[in-house]
Amino acid sequence: MDITRPIAYRGLLLTGAFGGPGGAQPIEGIRLTRARFTDVSVHGYTEKKSLEDGMDASDVFIGTRRVTMAGEVFAQTKAQLFEYLDALRLLMTPTDAYNESPAKKGYLPLSFSQPTMQTYFWPTGFVDRVIYVRPAMQPDYEIELGAISGIATAGYSLPFTVVLEAIDPRFYAPVQMEQSLSGTSGSGTLTNRGNYPAPLNFILVIPASSPGSYVFSWTGVGSTFTVTIPSDPIERIVRLDSINKVVTLEQNSVETLRMDLAAFLGDSTYPKVPPTPEGEVAAGFTWSCTGPLDGTKARLWYNEAWV
Repeated sequence: MDITRPIAYRGLLLTGAFGGPGGAQPIEGIRLTRARFTDVSVHGYTEKKSLEDGMDASDVFIGTRRVTMAGEVFAQTKAQLFEYLDALRLLMTPTDAYNESPAKKGYLPLSFSQPTMQTYFWPTGFVDRVIYVRPAMQPDYEIELGAISGIATAGYSLPFTVVLEAIDPRFYAPVQMEQSLSGTSGSGTLTNRGNYPAPLNFILVIPASSPGSYVFSWTGVGSTFTVTIPSDPIERIVRLDSINKVVTLEQNSVETLRMDLAAFLGDSTYPKVPPTPEGEVAAGFTWSCTGPLDGTKARLWYNEAWV
């Protein structure tokens, strides 16, 4: 995260301070002075081997990630300063974030960019990223007498600190990569310019004109599975979400949980697109369906990922 470049959360530019100290145009806005990525939880266990030196270990996974940001709120008047403070405090209130997006439980994109040497992938020399966060608490701020009792033409300022929490520790590219799924079969490749596997999601749509029961089969990116699409003389939409690991069926605009529709072969699980280092071949896939998918709606998609 390059804090000298634009960083935004819930429509507020956190690096938008402008002007200079004193004079006719005091500094105004918010300026971040520090971003600290802390407390990435690790989940797994180790246990003493029976009658032997050493330890046994389980599979290991990373959990929540916390982002601590410190900065200053600047204003040209004292009244403006406290109005900005009220707005920042509301923006960084967990319940307000939840109310903005109950479906996402208030975990909304913190957008930023940073320089990169991989100009083959990003010719501008900068790569945009997002991480989905919710405030872990309201901002911590301190009101100092010297900061709010100065000369009016010099402006006013207050320092603050805020802690944001991400239940998904991955950083994502803000733009989705997607491919349509049309007809009864297809193949292709999937590129992930990030450095970490990216969850792959599906929307499978059978039109009302094909009322039978059909089976969608997938092989690729380390996963093999089938999805059964039930018979009905109406449009059926099956969604396979590899981030939340759920399968749903939508009929007549009503979406219900249907985990029974998906079956994974062997040790397969929900698919993830592996990283594609510069110069290497992208991961391949094949799919088929015993009935025709509506290519105007059916698709797969993912966001390239980093950790």
